[in-house]
Amino acid sequence: MFRLNSLFLIFLLLAQSLRSQEDICIGRPQVLTSEVLGEERTCWVHLPDGYGAEGISQRYPVLYLLDGEAFFHVMVGISRTLSTTKGKHLPPCIIVGILSKDRTRDFTPTASSFGRDGKVQPGVVPQGGGSEAFFHFLTDELRPYIDSLYHTNGQNMLVGHSYAGLFTLDVFLRHAGSFDVYLALDPSLWWDNGRLAREATTLISKQDYTGKRLYIGIASKKRTDRVDIHLTTVNRFLASLSQVPNLQFYHKSFPDENHGSVSIPGFYDGIKQLFAQ
Repeated sequence: MFRLNSLFLIFLLLAQSLRSQEDICIGRPQVLTSEVLGEERTCWVHLPDGYGAEGISQRYPVLYLLDGEAFFHVMVGISRTLSTTKGKHLPPCIIVGILSKDRTRDFTPTASSFGRDGKVQPGVVPQGGGSEAFFHFLTDELRPYIDSLYHTNGQNMLVGHSYAGLFTLDVFLRHAGSFDVYLALDPSLWWDNGRLAREATTLISKQDYTGKRLYIGIASKKRTDRVDIHLTTVNRFLASLSQVPNLQFYHKSFPDENHGSVSIPGFYDGIKQLFAQ
């Protein structure tokens, strides 16, 4: 009986070992203590196929993906598809999915009590306004940390949806030189009664967009269940970008998608447009 139990245990351990060798891993976690934010922040890092095979001479662009907990798996799949020889749109890149803690605090440029309808309800306390601090965490702490760990080439892309899309556009308007490529999906430009859209023309005049690329994807499926100033502010913002010199600008409307469903088709189309050969 002891021998049979021993053999069974050996078989079980062997089976578990073989199964573990078949596991598929698409990323690894990294934890960074931020002095700017006063907290620990976690990101998931995906390395392209063949990373390190050619030594440090092969270096890669970095795609910084906001709301990593929601979109990391999607973006890894899209990047693997669009960086293959069958569909060479995106160069092999390192993907850094930044996990969120307080999206309203981190991604909004101003504290606001306004709702999506452009009105303030009684008793609502202003929230948000911490995007500048998060920007400095991203560029002064996280990026040097990633550059110290991995073979990066100095080219950086910022990708965000919803509040994170608002943050992406805020960085584009105030700190254009901090990233090379920007991809914003259904950005929450209604925030603070459309303030960023109203300020866009003035902010654009202070930046140099030479060599920069921007894609904005909009979920334009109409809603009848509420009053919403979102599309109005989006149109105002798009108009302010139409005459920006030296900017490669792309935008697309998705009439069959809503705010929640636009992410996957938007990421896919955005990368194809931004990196079209």
